[in-house]
Amino acid sequence: MKLSRKTALGAVVAVSTLLTTVACGGGADSGKTSSAGKVIVPDPGGDLGKAMKKAFFDPFEKATGIDVVPASGEFDAAVVLTGVKAGAPAFDLVNINGAVLQRFRDGQALEPIDYKVWKDGVRDKIAPVKAADDAVPAYFISVVPAWSTDKLGGQKLTSWADFWNVQKFPGKRTLAPGSWGAGSATFEIAALADGVAPDDLYPIDYDRVFKSLDRLKPNLVKFWETGAEPIQLLTGGQATVASAWNGRVAGAEDKGAPVAGTWNEAILQYDNWAVLKGAKNAANAQKLLAFMMEPGPQAEFANAITYSPANSAAFDTLSADRAALLPTSPKNIASAVTQDYEWWTATAPGSDKSNEEVAIERWQAWVSK
Repeated sequence: MKLSRKTALGAVVAVSTLLTTVACGGGADSGKTSSAGKVIVPDPGGDLGKAMKKAFFDPFEKATGIDVVPASGEFDAAVVLTGVKAGAPAFDLVNINGAVLQRFRDGQALEPIDYKVWKDGVRDKIAPVKAADDAVPAYFISVVPAWSTDKLGGQKLTSWADFWNVQKFPGKRTLAPGSWGAGSATFEIAALADGVAPDDLYPIDYDRVFKSLDRLKPNLVKFWETGAEPIQLLTGGQATVASAWNGRVAGAEDKGAPVAGTWNEAILQYDNWAVLKGAKNAANAQKLLAFMMEPGPQAEFANAITYSPANSAAFDTLSADRAALLPTSPKNIASAVTQDYEWWTATAPGSDKSNEEVAIERWQAWVSK
């Protein structure tokens, strides 16, 4: 499964990098250690990495004296699991996409979250997905219908059915490839476009999904490969309508680009924080996680990037204008559809493969026609 966004799903860590890390007992920056110790985390880079540093890592270091060491290179589940199995995890605290989390659970690769070090009441505020015994939602993002205001003028999409309506909203379309499985949200999008009610979305009816995609296929200019690409296609004129991550749409609008989006039927996705089994700095990882989930740092994070905080109490201190840009604000989440990662990772009926693996296989057969 190709995972395109570290902001959502991560990318690839070279195996040689992991082996070097295991041999040396830490990341490239592991020599950075204060008397209070350290905690090693993957560095997501980009705006997400900057937001984490500003809202979480720097304030935590100042408050505790514990060094947060972002390890270079991005996150690949198979490689990280290999390190855990070898008894030498490359990181202490990791950020795992919801569709991948079950692989870590199946591999018994996670430590229990130590909620005793959390402040009272914080765990109860984690929403709309609850904190689990071994993982905590990190942030929420949405895949939304977006369009070129240059191409459509004053017309506005209000649903994925509008996305499919090329008569009312003429022009080429672009979606994320289904080869990403749950990460693309394309299967949910196609089902909703065909009239499936959000409450009836799972289990996903693959036959219905691919019939829906058949109708749109003549109008697809391409399947986008990076988070930036749908905006590039919209502003470059190659596409009129696109699925896109909400942060990309908001960022483009802030820069004056002729794009817009709707929150209606947004597909809500999320990543999880978890402590790896055998983490050398597990105690410090638990402390960092507890700090990050407090409402203050959560609000700072949401002010630094247009991802929703996992702690719903953060909205109490966010401005109305900022909340309007976030997927889980009370107004925006009312019409959102949260991806069911438990379904995606469950074994498909009559198969030894997960629902996601079956979906990807069917996608590959469909796209090659």
